[in-house]
Amino acid sequence: MMDMLSLIRSKRAGAYIGIGVFVMTIVSLVVYLVYATSLEGLIMPWVIVLLLLTAAAEAVQFFFDNNYTPIAAAGCSMAALGCFAAAPPATIGSIVDHFQNIVMFGNPEKFGIIIAVLVLLLITSIAAIVGCFFPRVAAPAPGKTENSEAE
Repeated sequence: MMDMLSLIRSKRAGAYIGIGVFVMTIVSLVVYLVYATSLEGLIMPWVIVLLLLTAAAEAVQFFFDNNYTPIAAAGCSMAALGCFAAAPPATIGSIVDHFQNIVMFGNPEKFGIIIAVLVLLLITSIAAIVGCFFPRVAAPAPGKTENSEAE
């Protein structure tokens, strides 16, 4: 219990942004799965894999601080956004059909959930990028090093 409290107290803004990214990634994944399973052929395994990698990177980052996992999380979330926006054609076709008020390339009734997924992925990606620039753990006190505590 005490170790968990000291772990939480040692965290700074970047770690809490990372927790937010983790939560937003899970929400994005759930909303994406609701959309992708609604019609045949919409599911893209890469979006799922990249979102799971983002969540895993943020979870690892909270317990093991380093400079590489925040960058990996930001890259994976941006790649998931890019994969979702680029394909399948029914996604973009649904947006086009909504604005043209026709049913030709996709399903215009899916416009709301498509925009929701895009917004969630965009917010998650921006938060992951911003989190890279904030400190994640408290700096050691002046005059103290890791080895001096062991002595």
